[in-house]
Amino acid sequence: MSEAPKPDQPEGPLQNSLVKPAHAPWLVWLLGAAACGALILVVTHLTEQGDFLRLLRKMDIYWLGLALLLQSGTYMMQGIVWRVVTGAGEQALSVGKSYKLSLAMLFVDQALPTGGISGVAFVSGALSRMGMPRALVASAVLVDVAMFHLAYASCMAVALGVSLYHAYLPAWVNVAMLVFVLVEFGVSAFLIFLPIGGMKWVKTKLRRFARLTRLLQWVEHAPPGSFKNHRVIFLAFAMHVMIFLLDAATIWVAARSLGVSSSVGGVFFSFMVSNLFRTIGIIPGGLGTFETASVMALRSIGMPLSVGLSATLLFRGLSFWLPMIPGLICSHRLLKK
Repeated sequence: MSEAPKPDQPEGPLQNSLVKPAHAPWLVWLLGAAACGALILVVTHLTEQGDFLRLLRKMDIYWLGLALLLQSGTYMMQGIVWRVVTGAGEQALSVGKSYKLSLAMLFVDQALPTGGISGVAFVSGALSRMGMPRALVASAVLVDVAMFHLAYASCMAVALGVSLYHAYLPAWVNVAMLVFVLVEFGVSAFLIFLPIGGMKWVKTKLRRFARLTRLLQWVEHAPPGSFKNHRVIFLAFAMHVMIFLLDAATIWVAARSLGVSSSVGGVFFSFMVSNLFRTIGIIPGGLGTFETASVMALRSIGMPLSVGLSATLLFRGLSFWLPMIPGLICSHRLLKK
C-alpha cells in the first residue's frame, strides 16, 4: 500500500493528471515535422538553391556563438525567477539547481505538450522534493506563471504598436494580436487575484475542466500575500521580459551570422507574431506553425525568404532542439530521488 502524501510533499495525482497529454503525441509531432518539411520545400522552390549555399558559406561562427550565448541567458533569467521567489520565503536555491530546473521545465513542456501545465507540475514536484514547503512552492509557481503572462501581454502589446506603425501585417492579424493581449492581461489578473479569493465566478467555470481543477487546488495553497512583495514581483516580471528580448535578439544575431542586418524592432515584432501562432497552435512547441509564421513575418519586414528561413531554423535549433538532451538529463536528475 502506498503511503499517503505528507502535507509538504507533492500530490501524486496532481502531477500524474497534469503531465499526460490529451492526444497521441506521436501524431502531433509527425504533423509538426511534416509542416516544417513543407515550409522548407516551398521556400526552396520560391528561391534559388544557390542562395542557401551562399548563406552557409558566409555564416559567421562568432555571431552564431553569440546566439548560443543569448539562448543560454534565457535559462539564467528563468533561474533567477525561481531563486528570487523561493528566496523571498527564506529557502535557498543555488544557481546550478535553478538553471537545471529551467532546462528541465523546457524539456517537459516540449515533450509533454499541455499548454505549459506539465511544466508547472514538474516544477512543483521538483521544488517539493528539495524540501520546500507546499505553500512556498505554490506561491513560487503562481508568481512565475502570472508574471510570464503579464510579460507576454506587455511584449505583444509593444509588437502590436510596431505592426500598426509600420503597417507590416493585414488587419486581421493585428486584431488577433489585440485579442491575445487582452486575454493574457486577463489571465495574469486572474492569477494575481486568485490567492485572495478574487474572481470566484471564473474559478467556478474553470473547475469544469479536470486538469485545471487539480491545478487550482494546488495553487490555492499559496498564501494571500504572494503578490505583496513588489520587489519580487518586479524582478520576476523583468526577467520574463528579458527572456522574450533575448529570444528575439537570438533571431537578429542568427540573421547577422548569415551576413544580413535587419531592423531590431522589426525582428522583435516578427518574433512575437510567431509566438502568437505557436501559442494558439495544437502542435507541441508550435513545430511548423512557428517556423511558417516567423518566415512570413520576417518577410514582411523586408528580409529575403532564404535568410528568414535560415535564421528561423537556426533559432529553433538553438532554442528548441539543442536543449532537449540536457533538459532530459536535468529532469531525470531532479526527480531521481
